[in-house]
Amino acid sequence: MTIGIIYDEHKSECVSFAQVLTQTALLRMDNNALKLTPLCAAVSDCADVVAKADLLISVGGDGTFLKTASMALSRDLPVCGFNLGTLGLLTEFEHDDPELILKRLAEGDYVVEDRHVIRVQVTDASGKVVFDEYALNDCVLERGTLAKLAYVTVNIGGAFVDNYPCNGIVVATQTGSTAYSMSSGGPIIEPGNDVIVVTPVCAHFTDGRPIIARADSTVTLSMRIDHDSMYVSVDGHKNIKFEKDYICRCMPSGRSVRVIRMDPPNFYEVLRQKAEERRRKLAR
Repeated sequence: MTIGIIYDEHKSECVSFAQVLTQTALLRMDNNALKLTPLCAAVSDCADVVAKADLLISVGGDGTFLKTASMALSRDLPVCGFNLGTLGLLTEFEHDDPELILKRLAEGDYVVEDRHVIRVQVTDASGKVVFDEYALNDCVLERGTLAKLAYVTVNIGGAFVDNYPCNGIVVATQTGSTAYSMSSGGPIIEPGNDVIVVTPVCAHFTDGRPIIARADSTVTLSMRIDHDSMYVSVDGHKNIKFEKDYICRCMPSGRSVRVIRMDPPNFYEVLRQKAEERRRKLAR
C-alpha cells in the first residue's frame, strides 16, 4: 500500500511530524514489519503524491484535512488525519503513537465512514457555470471586510424562504455543522443524520433562525439587492467573487469522502475534549 502524507508546510511541527511518519514507515518496511510505501509532500504541491497513493494522511489542522479530503475525493481515496492544529474535530489521531496508527493502517484495522459532500455551482447571468466545487464542510456566501450589509435571497427545494439582511449565509453538511455554521448560531448535527443546515450570519432583526433541510434539497442563494463585495467560499480554501446577477446552488452530489476511523469515541465526548484541548493550547 502506498500512503500519501500531506502536511501543512507553514508549521514547522507539521513538517517535522510528516518526516517522522515517513521515516517510521520506511524503517518498518525495511524490517518487513509494515507493507507501506510512504510518499510525502506539502499540501500546496502534492498532485504527484495524490496521483500515486492508495490512501492519504493529513498532517495539520482541520484546514489541512479539508484540502487533503478534497484531493482524496477526486480519486475516491480513503483519508485520515493527525491533529497538529488548535481544534482538530476532523482529524482523529494525535501525534503520540504514529507507529501504532501506521501498523493498523497496513493491516486494514479500521472502518471507513462515508461523509456526504454537496456540490456548489455558481452561474452568471447567462446561465454559464463559472464555479463548480465540492464541499465536505460548507459553502459560505459572505460580504468582504468592512463591506455594507448584504440582502441574500434563500430558496430551498425550489421554494422561496426569505430575504435575509445579514453578513452572509452558511450552507453546511452534517460534517460542517460544527464549523462556521455552529459559530454563527447553527445547530450541532450528530453523525448519521444526513441533512443540510442553512445558517444566516449576523442576521438583522429577527430573521436569522437556522434551518435544517433535507439532504436531497437544493439550496439556492442570490442577492436581493446588488452588492459590490460578496464572495462564495467552499471549505474555506476555494472561492470566487460573487458578481451581480450570479446565482449559487448548493445541491446533492451523490458523492462522499471516505474518512478512516479507528475506535471512534462518542461524538459528544469528542466535542467536549476538543474544546478543552483548544482552551489549553491557547492559554500557553
